[in-house]
Order: sequence, then C-alpha cells, then structure tokens
Amino acid sequence: MACRGSGVQIPSAPLKEMNISFIREIINQTKELIFSQFFIALISLLQVSIVVKILGAEKYGIVTLIVTLPSLVFRALHSKNSDVTLLSFKKKSSLIHSYFFDLLIGVVAFSVCIIALNSPIKNYFAIPEIEKYVLIFIASKILQTFSESSKAWLINNNNFARFSLLESTAISVRFLAIIIMISRTPTVENYIIGQTIYSMYYGIASLFVVRKSFNLRDFNIKDFKDYITIVLPHYKSIRLNQIIGLIPQHFDVIIISIVTDYSSVGIYRFAKRLIEPVNYVIAVFNPWLQGKLSQNLRSFDVKTFFVKFLLPLSSAIILFYFLMGKMMIQLIGSEEFLESYEPLLILLAGYSIYLLTFWIRQYLLFNNLLLFHTYGRVIYTVSFVLFSTIASPIYGYNGIAMSLSLAMLFQKTFEYVIYKKNVVQ
Repeated sequence: MACRGSGVQIPSAPLKEMNISFIREIINQTKELIFSQFFIALISLLQVSIVVKILGAEKYGIVTLIVTLPSLVFRALHSKNSDVTLLSFKKKSSLIHSYFFDLLIGVVAFSVCIIALNSPIKNYFAIPEIEKYVLIFIASKILQTFSESSKAWLINNNNFARFSLLESTAISVRFLAIIIMISRTPTVENYIIGQTIYSMYYGIASLFVVRKSFNLRDFNIKDFKDYITIVLPHYKSIRLNQIIGLIPQHFDVIIISIVTDYSSVGIYRFAKRLIEPVNYVIAVFNPWLQGKLSQNLRSFDVKTFFVKFLLPLSSAIILFYFLMGKMMIQLIGSEEFLESYEPLLILLAGYSIYLLTFWIRQYLLFNNLLLFHTYGRVIYTVSFVLFSTIASPIYGYNGIAMSLSLAMLFQKTFEYVIYKKNVVQ
C-alpha cells in the first residue's frame, strides 16, 4: 500500500513478517554464539571497569603497552590461523598435525619476543627491565595458540555450542584471575599474572573440549611434513594479510605514548575497550557465516542479510553510543576517563563501517581472493600511518582515533569494489 502524495512505499504486513522471520531465523541459528558473545562483552566491560578504577589511567596505560608486545608478535605469526586450519580440513587434514603446527609457530613467536626484549625497542612497550613475570606471560601465549585449531575444528563441524562454551569460560577465567590478583595488590605485575592464567587456561581448555577428535599416536613426521605442504600457501597468504594490519591495531597506543604520556594511553585504550562490543557482534556472525559459505558458497543471500539485519543493527548501536556514551564512561570508569568520550565517538564511525562490511573478507577468503583483502590492509596501514603522522602531534589520541576510522573507510571501500567486480555474478 502506497502513501498518497509522498511517493513513499509503506511495507505491507507480509513484508514485515518476512523481515521478522529472517531476523528470527538468524538469531535461532546463532543463539549460542549470541549468548556467548553477549556474556563475553559483559564480562569484558565489567573487567575494564574494575581494572581502571583500581589501577587508574597511568598504570592502565602501562599494562596496555606491556601486553602489546606479545600480542603484536603472536598475532603477526598466528592470528586467524583458524582460517588456515579450516581450509586444510577441506583436504581431510588431521587435527593433531594442526596442533603441532600451532606449537611450532608459538615457539618461534616466543623467540622473537625474547629477541625484542633484549633490544632497545623494549622501552617503547614500558618494559625497561626484563622481569620473570613478563617472560612467563609470553611463554603462556604458546599454549594459547592451540585455541585456533580447536576453534577451526568446532566451526568445521558446526559445533557452535562448544565453541561458545570455550570462549565464554576462557573470558570468565581471565576476569576472575585479573580481578582477584589486582584486588590483592593493585600492581602491574599482578595484572600480567592474571593474563598469564587466562592464556594457560585457554590453551589447555581448547585441547580438552575436542579431546575425542585427536590422538597423539596419530602424529608422525611424514604426515606432518605433508600437512605443512598443504597449509603453507594459505598460511603465507593469511600471515601477510595479518601482519600488514598490525600497525594500526597495535601501534596506535605506542604512538600515543611517544607523543603524550601513559595517562593518555590509558584514556585512549579505555575508549577503544568501550567500543569493542562491536567486535563481539562481528564475532557472533563470523563463524556462522564461515559455516554457511564453506558448505555452499552461492546459497547465502548477503544482500538480504545486509539490508534486513546489519543496517538496523548498526543504526541501533550508533544511537546507543551517542545517547548513552557519557553515562557508560562514568558507570564503567570514572570522572578521570570522561575525556574518552570524543575518541569513543570517532572510533565508533570506523567500527560501524567494519560491522557493515565484515562479511566481504569471508567472501574473498572462500573465493581464493584473500590477496585483495591483503591489498586492502595495505591501504589501511598506509592511510593510518600518513594520517596519524599528521594528526597525532596536533590532536593527540583524537588524531589517532580519526586516523583509524579514515583508514577503515578507505580499506573497506577498496574491498567492496573488488567484491563487486570479482565475486558478484
């Protein structure tokens, strides 16, 4: 039925019912993931709230920089390795060999961190002296690498309930470990010890949750070499993709520490943590979408998903942050962190673009076009470096936030053009 004189089409009741039915179907298929990520977001925000109130802006800035070093190295060598493993399962690869591949990467990453700790660059990560607790924390990240293969196995078998359980319990352990440790004594060391407990648990639990799907006796050197031959092309492609995107993801806090101080790092990092629930929303749909596309690439109607689901969802998120942002900062943080509101809104622009376009990467991945996502990340990184060089000395953390959001816009615009040209039939 049309509204006379306006030219605007009013959706009929059946069309509205179809929209609701479509949304209900997606929610029903992802309900375990939704519950898991909602729980993770809630616990993470509660953790941030308690941590910043106990440690304050300066100490929070210091722990952010310490955690950045191993995160930078391990993500460069292992982030998104579940994609590599997932692609290898299409060729009937063994899970046990993927775990040994994780272990190998973890040892290499640990070695790189040790080399970095014995060089002058350690000062940029707030580590003037190499403490034992820092070494143990970095070693625990080796165990955590096993989680990537476990998650790939669960996604491949559409076992989202166990996937959600693994993620939720790991975040719960992190929350309890950090809060208990810093509540006893509010020090940087105790915060890092809490992170160490989380990494160790995550690695061990990821093995336990799929323990019936692999056997150590199935491992042999010949098959492991064959496995590496299978995954190496995918690994190289995804590594290049991840490494290029690391500069905007991790060097933002380092740049802020150079041009300002540790308190500014804490304020910016707090704003970034408050915007992270957008990532949790994406984390709900990434494994679900991978499961859909791995089964039948042409069966999923992404246009309907975008119009009927992602657009309304992103609009609701933007409205929430605009209306409730300052109240959320005071509730989760304190008056000391009210300056986080401006970088929060600036980052919201970039993260909203990311939410609306996250599905493009999955289509490029399953169409063997991930190299174009890598090119997109080159654009992202170069844009960030150029903008941040100009903006950070003038606007501080607001300049870094603007640089990130603009870089995301440029990257996603490029990827969409590639998607329209090479994927859409």
